[in-house]
Amino acid sequence: MKIKTLTMLIVCCSSNAYAFTQWGGSGLTPMGHEWLTRASALELLNSEDLIKPDPEDPRLNWTQGHAKNLDLEIASNEVSKIKNLKKSDKLYEPKYDAIFSAIVGERWVDIAGFNVIDGFIGQYGPDCFDATAQEPADLQQDHFMRRYDDIGSQGGVSAAKRAQNRFIDHFVNAAMANEKRILVWDGGASSSTQSEVDYNYFLFGRAVHLFQDSFSLEHTVRLPEDNYKKIRQVKGYICSDSSEQHSHSSFTSSDFYDSNDVIWKKKSKSDTGWQSYKPSNMKPAALTALEASKDLWAAFIRTMATNINERETTARKEAQQLIDTWLSFDEEEMLSWYDNEKNRDDTFVTSDNKKGQSQKTCLSNISFKNSDGSKPTPTNIEELASNIEKSRNKCLFNIEPVPGFADLYDPYIKIPYNWQWKSNSWKTPGQDWAPSTPKPDNGEVINILAYDNNQLSADTIANNSKIITSGKKGLDFIKVPSENNGYYFRLNNYPNLFFSYSASADGTVKLVNSPKQSEFILIGNKNTYNIKNTYWDQFVWYNKAKKSVHLTSHGNEKNTDSSWTILNKDINN
Repeated sequence: MKIKTLTMLIVCCSSNAYAFTQWGGSGLTPMGHEWLTRASALELLNSEDLIKPDPEDPRLNWTQGHAKNLDLEIASNEVSKIKNLKKSDKLYEPKYDAIFSAIVGERWVDIAGFNVIDGFIGQYGPDCFDATAQEPADLQQDHFMRRYDDIGSQGGVSAAKRAQNRFIDHFVNAAMANEKRILVWDGGASSSTQSEVDYNYFLFGRAVHLFQDSFSLEHTVRLPEDNYKKIRQVKGYICSDSSEQHSHSSFTSSDFYDSNDVIWKKKSKSDTGWQSYKPSNMKPAALTALEASKDLWAAFIRTMATNINERETTARKEAQQLIDTWLSFDEEEMLSWYDNEKNRDDTFVTSDNKKGQSQKTCLSNISFKNSDGSKPTPTNIEELASNIEKSRNKCLFNIEPVPGFADLYDPYIKIPYNWQWKSNSWKTPGQDWAPSTPKPDNGEVINILAYDNNQLSADTIANNSKIITSGKKGLDFIKVPSENNGYYFRLNNYPNLFFSYSASADGTVKLVNSPKQSEFILIGNKNTYNIKNTYWDQFVWYNKAKKSVHLTSHGNEKNTDSSWTILNKDINN
């Protein structure tokens, strides 16, 4: 579900809707996706201590719709790992870092780090929040929705199968990613926050988002007769022919809580405080999504507890079981679903003069900002799709990774996780320009050894800590490519810290919380290199007697003390 931050939506958005909403402002509206992700995990882990038990919880009387497999007996080590890393965050109250990371990950799918009110550089250009994160045809499967060209009943089948396959991809990718911590932008209504997260659980958030979106009745057709367990049809986001559509309800309207993207009943609107976040205030389909999300969390925790050599097989098996249980559909039923006019609502795009609206009428209600900043009404759906891609390309052309973070890239949204604008004015790509497709994780984890074979280390991992060879903690660096064919060396589990140096005369090499002037080139081969700083044009060298490391003019590529061994490290083993 394209779940927007509720506050964000009320403050700024009039036409877009995300499905289960996202929190995004000063608390004018409650959480959606974030709440489902948080509550399901804490219920599973028996760790909810903020919300009191709800005596009116509808699940107490359910006969179907409960989570199916919450067994974590084989995953005790992963459970302990989660519980041992707490996270203090007053906004989401996730309790554990893994839950916070998954929340930021699922929010990324909707927002991609954009400041929603200001998702553009200037007035005469595209709205990059829409063009990059929300509207592209190839991203609709991340919300369990149809592409614009998924036509008719067969289009629903195609969209459902595509979303199922994407879910497996996200689940497996999250399980198999290199273990590390990363910096990523968590977007919002009027500002964005740079968050540090666990990479595996952040990527798991992508799977969480798609999975939960399938329960939004703005995205799919599910029915109360089986407590919303089975999918009957898939809806469209931008006027797909012969299908029901996302209603694009205005989040500024008085009937906001009537939207199927809002997980809360209208009666909860006047409630305040954390105790308003209770099951009896949740709509039925959202409550089923909460139960299903408990299954999802349990499956991923079991997967992460599996040995890395067996983990991919386990991940695929667990993901398929989740599909069979919660994302399944009957193909024959789906193919004939809209033959019955009673199964169509007023959003249905029709060409048969029966119940529904024309595609022209549907398109007249779409407001999209073109690459030049204009908002014309599209004459046909192909024109709209083309304009979306042009706007998307202009946005992507104007985005670049923050220096030192070019190794981590979203291959779906096609931007770095830690990104910045290239300029404060729009740059226009050439007609044939297309975004590059770097590997999602192209940084190599390395250890650096001095010529006496001692590894670089530090006594403490913190800003301004000296890098030595006699420290208590060995340093695992990520070799991050730079645009000048050099590298930054960023710590694997401390993404704010870089291999850098002191401005003092002795040029002591240390950990610094900035990549500024910390680009290096490697000269050599067969694991033996000189490390040359591109700003000072000087070499890093080693004082064996003091076991200290320096960057000064003493360094010389011909000297033994300026020779370093760089070894790749498999961080998951």
